[in-house]
Amino acid sequence: MRLRCLPRLLQLIVVLTFLAVLVLAGCGDGAGNGPSVGDKAPDFSLPEAAGSTVSLEDYAGAPTLLYFHMADG
Repeated sequence: MRLRCLPRLLQLIVVLTFLAVLVLAGCGDGAGNGPSVGDKAPDFSLPEAAGSTVSLEDYAGAPTLLYFHMADG
């Protein structure tokens, strides 16, 4: 019966370890050089997948969510 609980315990340990790594990764280096809550993001421009350029200025005054992902290739 104890062996049946072992896989669940291992899953729990893996999940808790993963969550701890995520929390610690978000802590930064402690130097305090990053942006603070409420700071305005600097304007920047990035190429879109379709080839056009998008600027943060295009969305001024509107709630904006930036999503970055790795491109294939």
